Amino acid sequence: MSTQIASAMIGRKGTVEKTGRVQRLVLFVLFLVCGVAIFVFGLNYSAIFPTNKNFGYSAVLSAVFLVAAVWLKHNERLNKYWQVAFAFFIASFVFPVTLLFGGWSGAVLGWFNLTTSTSQGIAIAKLYEMVMIVVPIMVLTKLSGTDLGSMYLKRGNLKWGLSIGALVLFNFTASALLFFATRYTSMDTLGAAILWGLVFSFANGFMEELWLRGIFLKKFEPILGLGGAILLTSIVFSLMHAGVVYLTPGAIPFMLANTLTMGLACGYLMMKTDSIWGSTLIHAASDLFLFIAMLASV
Repeated sequence: MSTQIASAMIGRKGTVEKTGRVQRLVLFVLFLVCGVAIFVFGLNYSAIFPTNKNFGYSAVLSAVFLVAAVWLKHNERLNKYWQVAFAFFIASFVFPVTLLFGGWSGAVLGWFNLTTSTSQGIAIAKLYEMVMIVVPIMVLTKLSGTDLGSMYLKRGNLKWGLSIGALVLFNFTASALLFFATRYTSMDTLGAAILWGLVFSFANGFMEELWLRGIFLKKFEPILGLGGAILLTSIVFSLMHAGVVYLTPGAIPFMLANTLTMGLACGYLMMKTDSIWGSTLIHAASDLFLFIAMLASV
């Protein structure tokens, strides 16, 4: 009799685990659709879809996520999902903000008598974009009653994060100089590319790590698990870069592979060190390599 009871309990446990896996898969797909709606169809960096650079779409999408978050927060059964919906709201709210104020970038560059045809101009424009994106994220996170540590904006295991990140940054910088330094017409031009490339890379690396990973990882992990959270954010991060304007169509699969694997590494490091800084350095390393490579061909 005891054997039969034990077998029944084991079978029941297996059913519960299977149901849990199915539920996680359904939620994974749902969250992926939400991420694609924001970072692919709502993207302001390209005009592949009619919804790109579309203020109406971005505003409505943000409103939908906000309403969903408020409703979920007051629903006893689904209350545990409200912070996920609010994270999607924060991420989507960035696009209406950038559409409203992105045009001021030219005025900011004008203050310094710069254009985006120079390495300095590109870097300053990226700093302006970073401020437009990071400030709303931080403000809305605080307004939700959550501290900034929920987005990995804290010390964490700083020693390991910075050590690994710094090694990757040094390696990528050395690789960029190895392949592209001789293509620059002068040391001054190369020096400017390195200096302003670092400014651009740290600004973009911090902005995207906060926006595409920092906001979501701690919200996804209790629902999808560590691996699921990292994989989901990495897929969305990769798809976001599928339509980058400086690539030929044949290079897009390689860009997807590059950003997917980098996303997996950055997500794992962020969660393991409980801090954003190591992944920011890795992200900056990749951006700096591209910055130096692209300016070398100009």
